[in-house]
Amino acid sequence: MMNSLDGQPPVIPPVCYWVEEEGGTRWLVPGCMSRMHDPDIERCDCPVLAEELSAVRRARDTARRDYRGLRWWTDSILAAVHARPDGIAIMKSAAERAVQDAPHSPR
Repeated sequence: MMNSLDGQPPVIPPVCYWVEEEGGTRWLVPGCMSRMHDPDIERCDCPVLAEELSAVRRARDTARRDYRGLRWWTDSILAAVHARPDGIAIMKSAAERAVQDAPHSPR
C-alpha cells in the first residue's frame, strides 16, 4: 500500500512503543502485558505482523474446514430427505415452519 501524499510505502510502526510527552508522561502504544509489568524490558512480547497474519490464516482455514464439513452434512441430510417418496412434502413443510418461526416474520 502506498502513501498517497508522497508515493512512499507506509512505515510500519514497532509492535509496541513508548510515547513520551514533554512533562515526562509515558504512554504505551498499543500496549503489551510484558511492558506493563516491566516498562524497561528490551523487547515486548506483542505478536509481530507475520505472526498475526499466520494466526488469521489458521483461523480462516479452520472456518473453511468447518464450513465444508457442515455443507457436506447438510447436503447429505437433504439428499436423504429428497430420496424419500414424501421428501418434497417434508421440505415444503420445513420451509413453511421456518418462515413462521423466523423472528422477522409477521404472525
